[in-house]
Amino acid sequence: VMEKLNVLFKGYSDYPPTAFIMCGNFLSSPKVMSHAKTLKDCFRDLGALLSNYPKIISTSQFVFVPGPNDPGHSTILPRPTIPNSITEAFRKKVPGAVFTSNPCRIQYCTQEIVVFREDIVTKMCRNCVKFPADGNVPTHFAKSLISQAHLCPLPLHVSPIYWAYDNGLRLYPLPDVIITADKFDPFTTTAVSATIVNP
Repeated sequence: VMEKLNVLFKGYSDYPPTAFIMCGNFLSSPKVMSHAKTLKDCFRDLGALLSNYPKIISTSQFVFVPGPNDPGHSTILPRPTIPNSITEAFRKKVPGAVFTSNPCRIQYCTQEIVVFREDIVTKMCRNCVKFPADGNVPTHFAKSLISQAHLCPLPLHVSPIYWAYDNGLRLYPLPDVIITADKFDPFTTTAVSATIVNP
């Protein structure tokens, strides 16, 4: 992964983008006692890699959205940020880094972007009342999210919600772009005036 990230940053080194949005899980291994230390070491290595590209560090914003297997409670939404004790060394090398909650909202000029790292498409397919006859899952998924005005319109026993922060999962007013970083096949679809993307 670090080799491929080096290729990516090298390609963008002359013309850095406005932002890099990176979604967890940031480690492929399941949670174990040494998970936090390994994650801390990996972020330190990523900071060292990025220090080779000062133009990217000075120009681009780095947004890190935690995944289900990152530190913190893994089953309740929304998820908190990755603890500062893990990301401290990285943030010293890359001051433009933002470690955010999951989901997060990004305002770019007049556009509002919602980033949600959860395998929500799979969960919704598994718990749907009537599976779409035409098999067009992305379109039906987008319509379900927008008509429910919620990122996780599932029963509580399927996906528990921390009610004090449920407003972070609401989609009203409707954002311009919704990014659902899911294991499902990549898709881009439009419903009402919103674009729903699964990279």
